[in-house]
This record gives sequence, structure tokens and C-alpha cells, in this order.
Amino acid sequence: MLAKRIVKQNELNFLKRELRFLEETEVLPGGKAKEIEKLYEVQRLSFTKTLLYVGSILIGAGVLSFIASNWDEIGKTVKFILIIGLFIACNLAGFKMEKNYPKTSKGLYYLGAIVFGAGIFLVEQMFHLGQSFQAAFLWWSLGILPLAWVLRDKWILLAASLFALIYLADEQYLQGLSIPFWILLWIAAIYILNEKIRYSKAIGFVTGLLALAFIGTVISFFINQYENYDDPYVYGLVYLVLGIALVFSKGKIRDIYVVLGYLVHGSAALLLSFEENWPIDWMYIPFSFLYLLFVLYLIKRGSLLSIIILCVMIFRFYLDISFDFLPKSFVFIIGGFLLLGFGFYFEKQRKKGVGVHE
Repeated sequence: MLAKRIVKQNELNFLKRELRFLEETEVLPGGKAKEIEKLYEVQRLSFTKTLLYVGSILIGAGVLSFIASNWDEIGKTVKFILIIGLFIACNLAGFKMEKNYPKTSKGLYYLGAIVFGAGIFLVEQMFHLGQSFQAAFLWWSLGILPLAWVLRDKWILLAASLFALIYLADEQYLQGLSIPFWILLWIAAIYILNEKIRYSKAIGFVTGLLALAFIGTVISFFINQYENYDDPYVYGLVYLVLGIALVFSKGKIRDIYVVLGYLVHGSAALLLSFEENWPIDWMYIPFSFLYLLFVLYLIKRGSLLSIIILCVMIFRFYLDISFDFLPKSFVFIIGGFLLLGFGFYFEKQRKKGVGVHE
């Protein structure tokens, strides 16, 4: 007997609707839909797994809290042995229980990852290494990524991605003192591993943010080479182009990166809609006008996210412009009519058989 395929509830609901449609149109013979449905099972939250994972976190927090509260009374050698010993014990116990108790094993691996991260901060404090707060997250990410690779675990991989993102917020990169080129290898490793395990949109989104953050460090580095250089609009223009490129790459890349593209070009346009961010004050006016036309074009193509961007831009100018001659309530009424109009347009498009996308 074939093992059932695990899917999400919304995926199963979609499958059922399609199978019913295929039966009604006689593409599938009667009764075949139910036969196919039996091959799928909804992914449900495991109570046992939840207890084990939460328990692991609580144990880790408790042990580390005990060590931290008695930190001053413990010698450096004992401190170091405690951290290393607890880390090895968690992973060794997880490895020994992996075959017979896989859920408990994974909980112990998670505990080991938490101990590893806490140990980095404690060792840094113990030996006064003088590294930045963000650098500790870098080493944490470096330490748990191999574990994510071996276990093919999306949660550990997500944590490694987030820690790498925090690292890129280091002051040296924000000020443009250097470019962390090696982080490109890290981004590639996370991307490849995410493709190998069951693809996670959350990890894909964070990977996209990592790539965009790296580009930000490159911009900061080159801007730092020039004194008195008006930089906000440079960031805005670069990210605007990148966001639009992601949006028009739909079909060639995963949908989550297209969504990220909308967020990026919308945020960049919002930054560029303020006159103080331009080297010439009046340039924000033609830019805003052209961008609004572009957003309307995207809406005409069926972009729902562009409606949100349009509303944000409307409210941005509403806050910036004096409406003494126009009651505030009238502005909301205009916004309401715009949304109703777009809703009517999309409904009309659907009736014509035109698909609506992001």
C-alpha cells in the first residue's frame, strides 16, 4: 500500500474542488475522486511533538538560567566545560534516540542548538572577546547550518537564515566600512538546502531579504567613498529597480520572491516620495506621478498587491498635503470609491475569464 502524501488543509480543499469538477465534466469516472482523495492526508499539529519541543526549550532556558545566575561563583574552566558538556550531551542523546524516538531526538537537537547559541554569548562574556552583538549571531548561524543540512530541518534552517540577517545589521556594514562578500556563499547554501528539503516560503523570504541586505552593504560601501554624497535616493532607486525586476520575473522564480518584489519596490517608492530624499527637491513630484501611473498599470494587469501600494501612497500624500479646502472624510470617501472600483474591475475580469495574480 502506498504511503499517504501529507498536504496542507487548503491544498486538500483545492484538490477536492478540482476532482469534483473533473468528475462533473466526466473527465474522471464516477467514484474516482474519492479514491484519489484517500491518497492524501492533512498535515496536523502533533501534540507529542509540541510537548517535546516546548519541553526542550524550557529545559534549555532553565539550565542556562541556573548557570547565568551562578556565573560569578563558577570558575572559567568549569564554565567552559559546562557549556561544552551540555552541548555534546544534547546532541549525543539526540543521535542515540534518533532511530527509536525520532520526535524526542529532534527536541534534543533543538535544545543543543539553543545551548550552542547561548554558549557563544557566555564564552564571549567570559573571555572578553570584544566582538559585536551581531557577530555572535553569525557564529550561531555558522554552527547550526550543518545541523540543518544533516537533519533536513526547516526550523533550524530558518533560524540560521534569521541569524545571518541579524549579522548583516552590524555597524561596520551599515556605515559602509566593508563588504561581506563571503555571505554570498551562505545565501547560496541556505537557498540550495531549502530546495532540497520540503521548500519553505518563510525561508525563501528570509533568503531574499539576505540577498537584498547584502546589496545594501555594497551600496553603503560605495557611498562611504564619497563625502557629502546625498545617499537616500541612491538606495531608493536601486531597490526600486530590483523590486520591479522581481515582479516581472514572475514565472521564472518562486512566487514568494515576486511578493518580496512588490514589497521592495513599494517601500523604495515610499522613500523616494519625500522631497528631502532627493538631491533636487522638486524631483519627487514627477517621480511620484510616474510611479503612480506604473502602479495603475500593475493594477490593470490584475495585481492585488498593487492596490495596497496605491492606498499607502494615497495616505502618504494625504499626510503631506494640507486639506484645508477638503474635509478629511471626503478623502476617505475617495479612497473607498477607488477600492470599490478596483473590486468591480477584478470581478468583471474574472467573469471574462482573465486570471488575477499578485
